[in-house]
Amino acid sequence: MRFEQLWYLEAALRTGSFRQAAKALGVSQPTITNQIQKLEEDLGVVLVLRGSNGVRPTFAAERILPHAVAAIRAEYLLRQEASAFEGLKIGSVRLATVSTGSLIVLPDLVKRLHKEHPNIRFEVTEGGSAMVRRGVAAGHFDIGLVTRLGLPETEHEAEHLHLVDLRSGRLVLCVPENHPLAQAEALDKSALNGEPLIIFKEGSILRAALEKLVEGVEARVVYSTDSAETAQQMVRAGVGIAIGNTLAPSTVSGNGVALVPINDPWACTTLSAIVRRDELRGPVVQMMLRLMNSDQ
Repeated sequence: MRFEQLWYLEAALRTGSFRQAAKALGVSQPTITNQIQKLEEDLGVVLVLRGSNGVRPTFAAERILPHAVAAIRAEYLLRQEASAFEGLKIGSVRLATVSTGSLIVLPDLVKRLHKEHPNIRFEVTEGGSAMVRRGVAAGHFDIGLVTRLGLPETEHEAEHLHLVDLRSGRLVLCVPENHPLAQAEALDKSALNGEPLIIFKEGSILRAALEKLVEGVEARVVYSTDSAETAQQMVRAGVGIAIGNTLAPSTVSGNGVALVPINDPWACTTLSAIVRRDELRGPVVQMMLRLMNSDQ
């Protein structure tokens, strides 16, 4: 059994496809297939069920996979710790982030790290906060950047994830400048009855926030997007109104958009770095957390 075979198995089961796994790992599909078959022969169990819709794990694979992920993680940390003795000449970090993190934290951070350690590779995946949390908790990512509402953390999150708060903001309602709400000093949510709404897709805190905001209100959704910039453009064009986060660079007043404060206590937002709690972290992740903290 070789570490590469565990990488191949994890990627195939995570993506549900030998082809997607091969693409993600930069190897040929026959390599993935052959090496997983050899792993099955070595362990004496069938791990992957092949079908027209892709691949799925057997019961044996479901039991083995957590140990395979732990072994992969251990090898990854071993290599990073060894490279640290040579001044981090090599290394990689798997990072998941919301788009706001990509815009306001990562450019300067990556530039600084790359300048000091040019052989470090960043593998970055963008998505909603829910996806980032799940991915970090499951071990698919080493570190994540999420946005949080001013609500208590769940017991599960507090138990498994360590959070480092980086930036603060607030939720606002984004309306066209000529809208009756544009001059309001605070939002009366009854004014949203029948208004055309631009919503964000599942997994975004802005989607959860808007759903909380319009509880008991007759909502009329006209547009759905996963981009804060697109939402602002739609508001500017008069398509509807949207919720925004002042942490996002695109959420600003002017040029056809007015921002209405949402004064509810839960409407404060925080951009946070997250890592798994009580786990040995590689030197690259430790350095990233240290630099993020120093930039606050």
